[in-house]
Amino acid sequence: MEQSYFASEVAVVIGISNSTVRKYSIALEEQGYKFHRGISNSRVFYDKDILMLKRIMKIMSRKNMTLKQAIDLAVSSVDDEGVTTPVMVEEQPDEQGVTDKERMKQLERMYANLAHQFQEQQRMLFEREAKRDELLTSAIREMQETKRLIAVTQEDKRKPKKKWYEFWK
Repeated sequence: MEQSYFASEVAVVIGISNSTVRKYSIALEEQGYKFHRGISNSRVFYDKDILMLKRIMKIMSRKNMTLKQAIDLAVSSVDDEGVTTPVMVEEQPDEQGVTDKERMKQLERMYANLAHQFQEQQRMLFEREAKRDELLTSAIREMQETKRLIAVTQEDKRKPKKKWYEFWK
């Protein structure tokens, strides 16, 4: 038995509001898409319905289409048995003449460059930290040595001085 969902659950799964799920569902029904109905005539969503809604959102975001255009494209790709057929959409360049594939390659190069810069910064920070620790340790040792010398000289001042004729004692 296939898992069924309420509209509010679908909204959470997809990451949109309940009203958007309702809006998309109504637009789908206007194009002939059938939803199962539950108690009080509410829509019951199945996995195929969630995939349809996701597909519409994907088409709208990638192809800059209106809701109606995206629904037409998504519904036309589903046959009578509910099986989705692949839709081949030509990749069209944007205003600057860059296609999605080229943009992805640019983003991958930028990501690799940023990752390299991040590693270099991490290495530099590690080196600075090691140098700082070394200087701090050196300063602490110098302070300890100074304190030891001060203590020795103060101890010498406290000892009674021998008279000149007591040098052999």
